[in-house]
Amino acid sequence: MLTKLQLLNTGIGVAVVGIVAGAFFVINGVPQAAFDTTARTVSVSAADLTAVSTASGNVSPASTTVINAQNCSGPIATVSAATGQQVTAGQVLVTIDPTNAQNALAVAQAQLDSAAAQANQQQAAASNQVAAANQSLANAQQTANLDAGQQAGAVAAAQTAVNTDNATVASAQTAASAQPTSQPAQIALNAAQAQLAKDNQALTQAVNQQASSALKDKQQLASAATALNSAQNGGGTTSNTTAALVAVDTATKNLASCSLAAPVAGTVTAINAVVGGNAGSSSGSSGTGAGSGSSGASGAAGSASASAASTSSSGLITISDTAHLQVIANFAESDIAAMKTGDSATFTFPALKTDSSAAPVTGTITAIAQNATTANNVVSYPVTISISNPPADLRLGQSANISVTTATAKNALAVPTLAITSTGTRQTVDVLKNGTSTPVTITTGITDNGRTQVLTGLSAGDQIELPVISSTLDTTGTTGRTGAAGVGGTGGFGGTGGAGFTGGTGGTRGNGG
Repeated sequence: MLTKLQLLNTGIGVAVVGIVAGAFFVINGVPQAAFDTTARTVSVSAADLTAVSTASGNVSPASTTVINAQNCSGPIATVSAATGQQVTAGQVLVTIDPTNAQNALAVAQAQLDSAAAQANQQQAAASNQVAAANQSLANAQQTANLDAGQQAGAVAAAQTAVNTDNATVASAQTAASAQPTSQPAQIALNAAQAQLAKDNQALTQAVNQQASSALKDKQQLASAATALNSAQNGGGTTSNTTAALVAVDTATKNLASCSLAAPVAGTVTAINAVVGGNAGSSSGSSGTGAGSGSSGASGAAGSASASAASTSSSGLITISDTAHLQVIANFAESDIAAMKTGDSATFTFPALKTDSSAAPVTGTITAIAQNATTANNVVSYPVTISISNPPADLRLGQSANISVTTATAKNALAVPTLAITSTGTRQTVDVLKNGTSTPVTITTGITDNGRTQVLTGLSAGDQIELPVISSTLDTTGTTGRTGAAGVGGTGGFGGTGGAGFTGGTGGTRGNGG
């Protein structure tokens, strides 16, 4: 039995031999016989394949609301919001000194009172005009009725006289005919005829007077009716009153806007309001849009940089909808054709610890941009994916990796992708039959983790040749150490495992089966 000293000496000897051998290999390289130069084959077999598209982005809220000062200007009186605070819709976050708005409302109210007083005076005058016009119309109607009665009586009297004269003439005509030579009879006939002519003239005058009086009365009635209509339509509230009412309504709303409340529920992610700072008037009450992915990270900085200057341009408070989170990521143009809204996705977050027992974080594609973005000659499309079950400790702006399954193939024939040779649009693999390698044209489907689906050209069990690893090692110019060949594992498709790595700067990586 060896003593402890002998064992120690033996170990030292083995170590020395190892060091010497290592130095030899460093200087002379690994013997070339260490690499297998024989052809490697795999069998075409069935497998379940899944095509997955990946991208990365940052967590952002589904919507962001910016609260502005609206139309209330003045010093900020109170700020009750804090970054990270959860707020509810209607909760007051900022108040502005209402002095300016109160003064504006007082002026508008005074103008309305003045306009209303003037309108009342105009209404009273209009009422008097209507009453006078009504009286004039009544007088005209009364005059017309009186004139009509008088003229009708005159015409009737003249007609009666004419009728009497006609009878007298007829009687005198009879007497004169009976006594042709009687001078008195002839004189009586002449007198009767003269009276008839006179009374006919009087009747004509009475009829003409009746018509003239009726026309005059008709004109007076029309004039009185026109005056009444004008008086009735000329009164009421004037345009000045309407404008004053609008001014009061606007001033009232402006006063109410001096108290700024959250229009939606969410998380305060930015505050640009400081007590004493000037809140200038703004054209809009708030702005809402999709989150950009970085709004949450800038909240504290925005609050710290707020000053006494006007803050209406950037908004006083920013509220993010943290209950609905999303990621906007750029996917390669080759992936977009296989993606659509409603597709499911999975998320991982590098900054968060992974809990193996937790359910995977999933989401849904909600939008795919129509316009591409180009960076370093790479074309991609922004895709918006909502997060269905965000982790409790997920924060806005954190990095996220997204995987979207674009296609699946169950029990599909598959070969190693490295076995496929592409020439233009033609794809071939080398099939080994009876010891002879023959290129066969194939069509392919999806690719999954180094394996490619074969649609046509091959059958299950066909033997496919993989590329041969060259046994020639060129160590010219190698400045580093050449390592020994690695031990190949068993290939995923039934083939022999490949070589490992040749070491050194510029060493060549072996192809595993």
